[in-house]
Amino acid sequence: MNVSRNTFLLIILWLTASLIGSLMAMNYLSASLVDGQYIPVGNDSFYHARRILDAAISERGFYQFDNMIHVPEGSWLTWPWAYDYLMALALRIALWLDPQIEAMKFLAYIPVVWLPVNLGLFLLIAREIRLGPGLTSIAMLAAALAPAYQALHAVGAIDHHFMELTFTLAMVWLGLRFFAAPDKTRRAMLLGATLGIAPAFHNSLFILQIPVLMCAALLWLHGKALDSQASKILGISLLTACFVALIPSEPFRDFQFGFHTLSWFHLYVAACSAITLFLLSRYTFSARSAGIFLAFGVALAVPIVLQIVRGATFLAGDTIVLDSIAEVTSPLRMYLDDGNASVVTRYYSWLIVLAPIVVGIFAVRLFRERDAHEVFLACAVIFGLSLMLTQFRFHPFGFWALILGPLYLVDKLAARRNLSPAAVSVACLAVLALAYQPPLRNQLFKIFPPGLSKDYAASRSLFPVLAEACAEEPGVALSYNNDGHAIRYHTDCSVIVNNFLLTQQHRDKYVEAAVLLRLTPEQFHNLATNVDYLFVRLYKLFEPGPDGFVPTSIEEVKENNAPLFQGLMLQDELPPGFKLLGELRVQDERDIPFARVIKVEREAE
Repeated sequence: MNVSRNTFLLIILWLTASLIGSLMAMNYLSASLVDGQYIPVGNDSFYHARRILDAAISERGFYQFDNMIHVPEGSWLTWPWAYDYLMALALRIALWLDPQIEAMKFLAYIPVVWLPVNLGLFLLIAREIRLGPGLTSIAMLAAALAPAYQALHAVGAIDHHFMELTFTLAMVWLGLRFFAAPDKTRRAMLLGATLGIAPAFHNSLFILQIPVLMCAALLWLHGKALDSQASKILGISLLTACFVALIPSEPFRDFQFGFHTLSWFHLYVAACSAITLFLLSRYTFSARSAGIFLAFGVALAVPIVLQIVRGATFLAGDTIVLDSIAEVTSPLRMYLDDGNASVVTRYYSWLIVLAPIVVGIFAVRLFRERDAHEVFLACAVIFGLSLMLTQFRFHPFGFWALILGPLYLVDKLAARRNLSPAAVSVACLAVLALAYQPPLRNQLFKIFPPGLSKDYAASRSLFPVLAEACAEEPGVALSYNNDGHAIRYHTDCSVIVNNFLLTQQHRDKYVEAAVLLRLTPEQFHNLATNVDYLFVRLYKLFEPGPDGFVPTSIEEVKENNAPLFQGLMLQDELPPGFKLLGELRVQDERDIPFARVIKVEREAE
């Protein structure tokens, strides 16, 4: 009876947290439902939506190489097959059940509907680390109100990041269960399968193998290595699942090797992990075996050293224009160096200041603990929080630890000092209420602009103009890279550049577009013979003032925009060879256009 009552209370807690979290996610409705039409929320969501809709309802079908981006070469997609393909499959099933369903509306609500899954995994982790009822309730409330989780599951946010959260939480929960009882075959198989499948949803998710390997290595150092049978099952299931996930991947079948695409790189990493787990279980720790393992590790790393360097470069944000993108900026750097403490705290809450402290405490526990369950928890917390502090977009890997890590430490301290659970829960609730003041005041109940971008919102009425032009005469559109995904979503135009900024080709196309944008209109017309349309938008038209935003001068507008766009916007008539298809103008004394769709006209040969 007691077990049934506890289970019932946990279900009520899960449902309550899911309801609160869903209401928070629905607050993004203003960003997705615009003029009676659902649109994607977030820059990358626009491209996900285009690919999913093409796979589900267009003649293009599903593709892993897109010849309509980075033209004329086209480009392999750095997003693997599973997420967009399964989203398209879900949409096809929905349309089969109800042909009248609005496709984008259906997609827009999938992240909201998926939120209870992630909160359920979060609750399972809280149970696995044996938090008391009071602290578990506080943890679920913190997760439900977390701005990071609100953004991941926002209506319209069909980016893949909420699935990154799913696999992260699944890895933590299944890892805790496995290391608590490594002799249970099913637990080893489930953990291995989860780790193997994860990269099919995002290429970077092979890194979820790190906490497992880290824990196995530390246990080996402590003389408590995993049982060889458990290691075999874990390694084989990891390798098998990874191979199965790779079969539908065209880059894999194309014999590519790199972490930017789902390729042989991922199978190699899985094989290295499986071999490492097996060897750690077969040989006891000694100076000789440690030396052999070190040499073996170096040998295994040789084929992937270039990929490791590229991955480290990405983690550091040290690729072209990445360091100017907010989502790859370190929240710690933003908080300490950039004077953006309010931006960080309203998104992460004041709990962010605890992250380095929690990492330090768990690092100490890492070497004091001998229990496999506790060692893995420390590895997972350190892994997640360290990644989260590296880049803003890595919060799916670490926000769970920012909530559960401190509560776990408080729970341990309270048990050691025999403190009242009720008093501890009240104190933690009070701390949470104070820590969540920035998001409660400034983030959770914001009115968000359409598409989550004021620039997009201001100029979105021009996309139908470009769409109509490209429907009549298909061609290539040039724009700033931030507009590339939106152009592909709204139109059948091809684009030279967009916000895929990871590979050498992406770098080359970004530079190519930047060179074109530096030309005068006359030079551009003579040289850029492959461009048919221009989507022109000016930036920095306004700046913050004491009483709100104020207009910038024409001189400042020129300083902050490409010469080509200046020449096509800041003069009364367009130069010969350019035809105005549509424009939007600034409604103030400057009376200048801030966005235009222009066709490049060329004499027939």
